[in-house]
Amino acid sequence: MQRKKLHIKRNFAVCFLSLFSFYGHHIYAQTTAITLPQANIQARTDYNTPVNVGTYSSVITLLPSFSVKSTAATFTSTTSGSFPASLVHMKLSSIGSLVLLGLGTNNEVALSTGGGLLYAAVASVASGAIAANARIATASQTWTAGVFSNVVSFYTQGVLAGSISPASYTLSITVPGFISPPASIGTTNIAVNNLSFYRSANGISASQIIPVSSTVPYIPSIRTGNAQFSFNTTFPYNTLPVSPVSTVSASLSGVATATAANLSTSDQALTAAGGIAVPTNNSSSITHTYSISTAFLKSNYIQAGTYTVPLTYTWNKLSSAYPTTPVQAQASGSLTIAVSDLGEIIANQQSVNLPFTTTSNYVNGVSTNMPTHLKLSKTTPYNLYVRATSSSFTSGVNSIPLSVLRIGPMAGQTGVNTVTLSTTAQQLIQNADPVIDRTLNMQYSIPASQTSNLLGKPAGTYTANIVYSFVAP
Repeated sequence: MQRKKLHIKRNFAVCFLSLFSFYGHHIYAQTTAITLPQANIQARTDYNTPVNVGTYSSVITLLPSFSVKSTAATFTSTTSGSFPASLVHMKLSSIGSLVLLGLGTNNEVALSTGGGLLYAAVASVASGAIAANARIATASQTWTAGVFSNVVSFYTQGVLAGSISPASYTLSITVPGFISPPASIGTTNIAVNNLSFYRSANGISASQIIPVSSTVPYIPSIRTGNAQFSFNTTFPYNTLPVSPVSTVSASLSGVATATAANLSTSDQALTAAGGIAVPTNNSSSITHTYSISTAFLKSNYIQAGTYTVPLTYTWNKLSSAYPTTPVQAQASGSLTIAVSDLGEIIANQQSVNLPFTTTSNYVNGVSTNMPTHLKLSKTTPYNLYVRATSSSFTSGVNSIPLSVLRIGPMAGQTGVNTVTLSTTAQQLIQNADPVIDRTLNMQYSIPASQTSNLLGKPAGTYTANIVYSFVAP
């Protein structure tokens, strides 16, 4: 009996050491890799994938329970960042020939250092391969590109419950690096539909909101397809406008690192070197603003019509961020500047007086200068006309012919004709180029040759309404 006991102890010791060596060999030898798809990150939907757990070895046909736990509370990356282990959920699919899917006793467990019960057998469980499903919940996490890992252990509990090999393994989850804008940005339109834009201290601007999803920090840039805007119009013009793209600046709104840049055929960065960080929930809407100063509006965008240039938007990953290889996205769009047919005539003085109070006035005639009398704005070539709304100057029942009055330029004023007032529109300016706030120094006169028409008229103030227009009615 003594030898038999010694014999049993020796065999038990050998068996125990063999089992210990077997488990120790496999603790970190296996790595299971999962790549979290870009589509699930963007849609904020859970990702499910099968996981090969290992092999269950049954010692005796008792009722084992199966559990899972993680070594650390977080999955960590060798580059930067981490996420809670509890975002990864495990559920057994099968143990050997035993299919567990659909069984009410088969639990889904969020990974934790405390562990959780997956399945408590209600019958004997034979040895065999173990398969599980891993569900990664994406909605609550901002995912940063990288390879994140944690040590996961599937294990059994109970007296002589058997064992799972390997006892633990490294679960590696790769978050891919991506930048995902829309395929096409569309057209950004700057509508110059009011003369006030030419007088504003800030000129004019328009914005385009671009949604971008990313797992990497990036620097956005922009470039044009041409050095000048192409131009087309249905309105008359004297010459085709030449409008360099550099007259428009681009900037980002609400971005701390934003820098403004004039458009160019080469890529212009819209942020400083720090770029834009990975946005919360991996999604952001970036407002791109395009601006034209008042000076450039007046010098390059007076002619009515549509100015167009194609745009290429580019987003480049910061070189220091994971992965080490470049990550880039591009999208196309266009910028248009639509100038409406606008016109305005302002008479800065509403009344003009030609006094006849002395004999000299009748002998030599009378003239009155009106500096900056008229202010003209027109976004197409224009003619300027003048006419009277009544057939004569009147004072009560008395009248003086309209033809006594001459309207023309003051000395030094160019581009303006002198005309005789009539109820028929008389042309003062012919086919002038588009202009904003052109001032005209005008002269009203009754020459000596016409003063005879005033002789014998009763004293009084003789008036007529005068209309300036771009179109002869």
